[in-house]
Amino acid sequence: RSPPTSPIEPNATLRKIRSIPLQPRMSRHFHLHLLRLTTLLLLTTPQISTIAAPLKYVPDPTFSVLSRKGTPKDITYGGGKRSICLTRANPERGLRAIVPTEDVGGLSATTKPTFWIYQPYISQTPLAGVLSVRVADSYRSQPFIKVPVTLPAQTGLVRLQLPRSIDRPGMLAWTLTIVCDEISLSRNPFVSGLVMVKPNPELLQRVAGLSQSERAVEFARAGYWYDALDLVATTEGEIGVQRLMESDRELRIEN
Repeated sequence: RSPPTSPIEPNATLRKIRSIPLQPRMSRHFHLHLLRLTTLLLLTTPQISTIAAPLKYVPDPTFSVLSRKGTPKDITYGGGKRSICLTRANPERGLRAIVPTEDVGGLSATTKPTFWIYQPYISQTPLAGVLSVRVADSYRSQPFIKVPVTLPAQTGLVRLQLPRSIDRPGMLAWTLTIVCDEISLSRNPFVSGLVMVKPNPELLQRVAGLSQSERAVEFARAGYWYDALDLVATTEGEIGVQRLMESDRELRIEN
């Protein structure tokens, strides 16, 4: 006797599953349309660059001439004086004004320029200092700005902001003195730099819509050291400062 016939064949379900199309076949026309759409997206989508904009500091010719002819020869700018009452964290790194290698200064587009220094000393408490600005044509000229400042106890870059605007034309000298000996002032370390305020409305308008890195590039190209420095130091720290300093050195070597 033959066995009873099953109402469902054993492989019927499997055959039905296999017969269900997983995805519809794409026509040649659809493939062509998809290719055109992809190409359009690639052409219209803004590309994000991962390469940093080239930063090249170009000294202003007027400033370079003035800094060579009008600077007193008995004043040290840029490096400053070594301290005998403070200890460095690294003997190889001293107190330093962040200024160009040769002209030791540059232009500022704002009447309240920002200065940067490197603070190298070890201290248990914040350091007391004095920031002063005077006319750079005479060693004996008295500061017309002289304000106390407080420096952090840890080593690193320090931003120095003037409390009021500079209303003097021409070459100016700024000096930061760290007061570690109130009795023997000659023991106090200091650094100096040069600055010339030169408002440039056209440049400020041109950089208004740019990113901070793009603005730094434009300021550096125009000779505005302090404006470019403030941007790169604020956004990139020592890496940005090193980039700006190296661009100045490279430009001097190339010329």
